[in-house]
Amino acid sequence: MKKLLIVSCLFAQVCLAQTSQIDSLKQGLVTLQKQPLSRDRDSVACYFNKKLMEAYTDIQVDSALQYNAALITLCQRQHFQQGLVKAYIYAGYLNRVKGADFESIRLLYKALLIAEKQNDNRQIAYIYYSIAHSYYNLNNYRKSLNFCEKGLALLKKYPDIQTEMEILNVYGSNYKQRKEYTLALKQYLKFYSIAKASRERWYEAQSLHEIGWAYEGLDQLDKAAVYYQNALKLAQSTKSFDLESSILLNLIGLFMKQHKWEKALQYSLNVQKQSVTMKNTSTLLETQEKLHRIYKKLGRTRESLEAYEHYITLKDSLNRETTEARIETLQAQYENVQHENTLKNQQVQLLSQQNKNQQLAQTRNSLFVGFLGILLATGLLFWNNRKLQAKNRQINQQKILLENAQEQLAGLNQSLEQRVQERTRELSEANSELVRKNEEIKEALFKGQTIERKRVAIELHDNLSSLLSALNMSIQGINPKSLPEHEQIIYQNIRLMMGNAYAEVRNISHNILPNDLENEGLCNVLTKLISKLNTNALIHFTLHTTLPIERLPSIIEFNLYSIVLELINNVIRHSQATEALIQLHQTSADVKLTVLDNGRGIQPKFEQGIGLQNIQSRLDALGGTFQAMANKPFGTIISVQIPV
Repeated sequence: MKKLLIVSCLFAQVCLAQTSQIDSLKQGLVTLQKQPLSRDRDSVACYFNKKLMEAYTDIQVDSALQYNAALITLCQRQHFQQGLVKAYIYAGYLNRVKGADFESIRLLYKALLIAEKQNDNRQIAYIYYSIAHSYYNLNNYRKSLNFCEKGLALLKKYPDIQTEMEILNVYGSNYKQRKEYTLALKQYLKFYSIAKASRERWYEAQSLHEIGWAYEGLDQLDKAAVYYQNALKLAQSTKSFDLESSILLNLIGLFMKQHKWEKALQYSLNVQKQSVTMKNTSTLLETQEKLHRIYKKLGRTRESLEAYEHYITLKDSLNRETTEARIETLQAQYENVQHENTLKNQQVQLLSQQNKNQQLAQTRNSLFVGFLGILLATGLLFWNNRKLQAKNRQINQQKILLENAQEQLAGLNQSLEQRVQERTRELSEANSELVRKNEEIKEALFKGQTIERKRVAIELHDNLSSLLSALNMSIQGINPKSLPEHEQIIYQNIRLMMGNAYAEVRNISHNILPNDLENEGLCNVLTKLISKLNTNALIHFTLHTTLPIERLPSIIEFNLYSIVLELINNVIRHSQATEALIQLHQTSADVKLTVLDNGRGIQPKFEQGIGLQNIQSRLDALGGTFQAMANKPFGTIISVQIPV
C-alpha cells in the first residue's frame, strides 16, 4: 500500500493551467447557449467546441470526442463543408487513439466523400494516410498498403511533404510487421531523404529510428545501433520525450539482444529517471519490465524482484487510473447532457410560447387576408365573366369564318385533285409518246446506218475491188523473166500485196453488213464464220449457242455480230492461244455472250484499246454490260450481257 501511494504521488496529473483554460472555455460555451440561434452564434460555438476538443485530446479522449460530435453538428447545420471535413478527420484520429479503428475508418470515409466533391486533393491524400494508419492498427496490411499507394500516387501531382512522410512511415511499418524488412528499409530511406531535405528534425529522427528498427529485423545489429544513436541525438534536440523514450526502449532491447547487459542497464536507469520526471506511466511501466529482465540476467535477484514488483504495481495503478478516468468522463458527459437537456427544455418552452403568439397573429392576419381575398376573387370573377362573354362572341364569329374557309378549302382541294389527275394523265401520255418517238428514232438511226453500210460495202466491192482487179491485170502484163533478179523479187511482192489487198477489201465489204446476217440470222452467220476461221487459222474456235427459233431484233443481231468479230480479232492478234470457245445464250431477260481462250491471259498493265472501247460504246447504246477477267489457271474470259 505504501508503494502504491508513492507511485500515485509520482504520477499525479498537474494540469492546473490547462484545467483553468478548459473551465473558461466551458463557461463561455454555456453562456453562448443562452443566446438565440443565429449564424454568428454557431460560428463562435464552433470555435469553443474546437478548442475544447483539442484541450481534451491529451487528457480525456472521450470528452474530446463529445466536443468533436458537437462541432460536426454545427458544421452540418451551417453547411460549412471545409470545416466538416477537418472535423471528421479529427474524429477519425481520436477514435484511432482510443483504439476504435473501425469507427475511425467509417468517419474518415465520410470526410473522403466531401473532400472528393470539393476536389481538395491534398486533403484526400491525408485522408488516405489516416485510413491506411487505421487499417495498419487492425493488422489489415493489404488494405493499408493499398491506401498508402493511392496517397503517394496523388501526391505526385499535388505534393505535400508532411503527408508524404506520414504515408512513407506507415508504408514501411506495414512491411516491417510482415517481416519484409528489405522493403520496409526502402520506404524508410525515402522517408529519411525527404525529412533531411526539408529539415524536419522530428521526422528525421523518426525516420532514422525506423531505419534502425529495419536493420535490427535484418539482424544487422551494429548498423541498427548506429541509426538508433543518431536518431536519439536528433530526438533530444527536438525535446520530444515520447520519441526519445521510444528510441531508448528500442536501443535497450537491441543491447539485450547483443547481451550488453551493463549498457542496457545504464540506458534503462536513464529512461526510468526521465519517465519519473515527465510522469509518463506507460514508458516507466515498460522500463520496469526491461529492468526486471536485465537484473535477472546480471544475477542481481533482489533488484530484479524490486523492478518486477514496481512493474506489477504500476500496471495495476495504470489500469485503475484508466477505469477511474473513464468513469469520470462518463459522469462529465452525463452532467453535460443533463445541462443541455435543461437548456433545451427552456428553449422549447420559450419557443412554444412564441409559436402560440405567432399562431394568434397568423390567425388574425389570415382572416383579414381571407376577407380581402374573397372581395378580390368576387371582383375577378365578375370581370372574368364579362371578358369570357366577349371572348365567346369573338370565338363564334371566328367559328363561322373558319367554317366558310373550310368549305372553300374543300372546293379548292377537289379542284386541285382533278387538275393533278389531268396533269398526271397528260404527263403519262407524253411519256409514252416520248418512248415511242425514241424507239422510232433508234429504228430510223439503225436503218440509216444499215443503208449507209450497204452503200459503203457496194462501193468497196464495185469500185475499189474493180480498181484492184484492173491493177492486178496490168501488172500481169509485165514479163518478170525480162526483169533483173532483185526487180523480180519486187514484182512478186507487189503481186502478193495486191492479192492481200483484194482479199481484205472483200472481207471488209462483207463484214460491214453481210447479206447472210440479214437473210439467215446470227446463228447461221457465226457458224459459217467459225468454219472459215478453222480452215486456215492456228487457233481452233468452238461455237455453242442456245438462241431460240425466233430471231433477235436486227439491231441486237448486228451489234452482237460486230462484237464477236472484234473479240475474235483480239484472240487472234493478242492471246497466243490454241483454243477459243464462243458461247451465246438467251434468257427471258437478256442475251449473254462469253468468249474464253487458253492464252496468256490479261496482263498486269491491261488497258482497253480502240476495239474494246468500240465494244463498250455499242453496249452503252443497248444498255448492256461488259467484263474482262482472268480464266484460271490461264487464259481470258470476256462476258457481254445485253437486255432484250
